[in-house]
Amino acid sequence: MRWSGRRLIALPFVSLFFLLTFFSWKRKEIPNYLPEEAHKYFHPDESHDHEIQTTPAPQAPVVQELVQRPILTYDEAVELNSVGCSTEGVNFDAGSVRDNEQRWREIPSTRISDWRHDIAAYLQEKIESESSAPRKTGRGIVMAAGDRDAVIRARTNIRLLRSYNCTLPVEIFHFHTELSKSDKIMLSELSQLEASDGHGFRNNEVAIRVVEGIEKGNGWKAFEIKGAAIQQSSFDEILYLDTDSYSLQNPESLFESNSWKDTGLLLWPDYTKSHPTNPIWRLVGHQCRDEYEGESGQIVISRSQHQEVLWLVEYFAVRHDEFYGFMGGDRDSFRAAALMLGKKWAGPGRLNAVAGVALKDDPKGGGHTMLQADPEGRWMFVHANLIKHGKFPRPLWRKIHRAAKDRFEGTSTYGNIDPPNDKLGVGVKLRVEQAPRIETFMETFEGYNESLVVVEDWDAYEELEGFEEKWFEFGGVH
Repeated sequence: MRWSGRRLIALPFVSLFFLLTFFSWKRKEIPNYLPEEAHKYFHPDESHDHEIQTTPAPQAPVVQELVQRPILTYDEAVELNSVGCSTEGVNFDAGSVRDNEQRWREIPSTRISDWRHDIAAYLQEKIESESSAPRKTGRGIVMAAGDRDAVIRARTNIRLLRSYNCTLPVEIFHFHTELSKSDKIMLSELSQLEASDGHGFRNNEVAIRVVEGIEKGNGWKAFEIKGAAIQQSSFDEILYLDTDSYSLQNPESLFESNSWKDTGLLLWPDYTKSHPTNPIWRLVGHQCRDEYEGESGQIVISRSQHQEVLWLVEYFAVRHDEFYGFMGGDRDSFRAAALMLGKKWAGPGRLNAVAGVALKDDPKGGGHTMLQADPEGRWMFVHANLIKHGKFPRPLWRKIHRAAKDRFEGTSTYGNIDPPNDKLGVGVKLRVEQAPRIETFMETFEGYNESLVVVEDWDAYEELEGFEEKWFEFGGVH
């Protein structure tokens, strides 16, 4: 990236500033250099009564402080991050680290500086240009569907939602090169469903929209549509759902939860934690947090409170070639944006479990679904993200593998890393096999007690009973 003329003129002063900052910082904690709101996030005032703000943020000073945070070399960052994030008995994406560590090592501090300046300039431009734009209102669901299989999943998903009397309108986004005429007809027919079909559906609107300003990528997954779709949606309060993330109850309840009222942002964890070598921490500008990376099968966000998070996520999406390599695609970009802007989030009351078939020859395997909870810890989303990649015997959902220690302390949720929350899932490994089909195996690391993994029957939970029959009834295909 090229430096602008203004940056070249300011370079001597900026360099002097960073030099003085670096020497004063060397023995201090990075959070001291975060914006005030970010500092409150990492060292919260427990007496503060959180309220969802009705005025958009951020203000220009937050943008200015973003570029003033210390920039560490690769070695300095790894040394600091290794203190905050141990790799002993921790499930991280070993393949990604193996394939990218040398590339991450070669990212110079000037590149980190360029990225931060470009992000700050982008946010500042958005603040100035969008400050007088009409505010969006209302609440709704956003999905992305670009081919016939995704359209079928979206139809099944919406039918399930309506069976719970969910009244939220739905916007389904796609790239302009996607969706045939028959696909669009299939989706538009969802708006015509009436109670006479025998399922008591409510006639909610389903709109089909083309995502603007971004083209479909060439990779295995077109991750980049998600952030742009959420940002371009019509709603103020948004529930994003992957088409294969099926709710077990009316998701409108999430908007009534204390976690939502406290933060206006609900995120869900993945199975992996960040590795100390990941350049995300150099970009964000603070020590590695000992928590699970984000997963984006479902996201609940208040635009009026977190508009700048959506701008930043969309920025990452448009420039996915630069950033998605260390964000796991789009999945961790929402947490990264929240961290950069000092935003607090909440989430489920327990870690993900693995759900799938029962295998006689390997009882640890057969996983094809991320089972994800609500803020109270009840299972809420059946995120069947691997079913589409391989053939599994029926019953599809029979066994659950989960970490024995998977509940956040008290009323805490994902986003809280106070002890003992930082140690949830330690010793538990999720192994992914590619052949003869993609499936997951949950087991313990060598040297850890096997009792750290619990195996349960699917029907042991009331909220899961009868899901498979309902899924096939509403058009689930496998």
